Amino acid sequence: MIKENHYVASTILVKDEEGRYVFLVKEEKDGYSFPASVVEPKKTGLACVINRLKEIVDIDIEKLELTELTNAIVNDNRIPLFVFIYEDDTLSSPGDLLIEDNGLSWVHSENIVSTLEEWKISGVPQFLLI
Repeated sequence: MIKENHYVASTILVKDEEGRYVFLVKEEKDGYSFPASVVEPKKTGLACVINRLKEIVDIDIEKLELTELTNAIVNDNRIPLFVFIYEDDTLSSPGDLLIEDNGLSWVHSENIVSTLEEWKISGVPQFLLI
């Protein structure tokens, strides 16, 4: 039985105009968080993440590659964090992928270090080495 309000989170790494990877994050008052969604009954966490990503970014799901699944602890809650890489040679700017103004943005890893510390990512996330 999944407990009520069980969340999963995700981020996508995309190359920016300079060829550097940027992360999809949600802007908060005091920094950033990763887009999260509630795990729905009879759906896997991955299915819920994919459905949410389809709502917030205009991507070709076939080009989305799961690169890491790690755990984050936020406010004493364990949250699976799915990390994807999206490669699309025709993309001119990561901003073009955002469907609407929904508080999401693309930031470089050095800008989300405090978010990663606050989220208490377990282990050494390989996606930081990209």
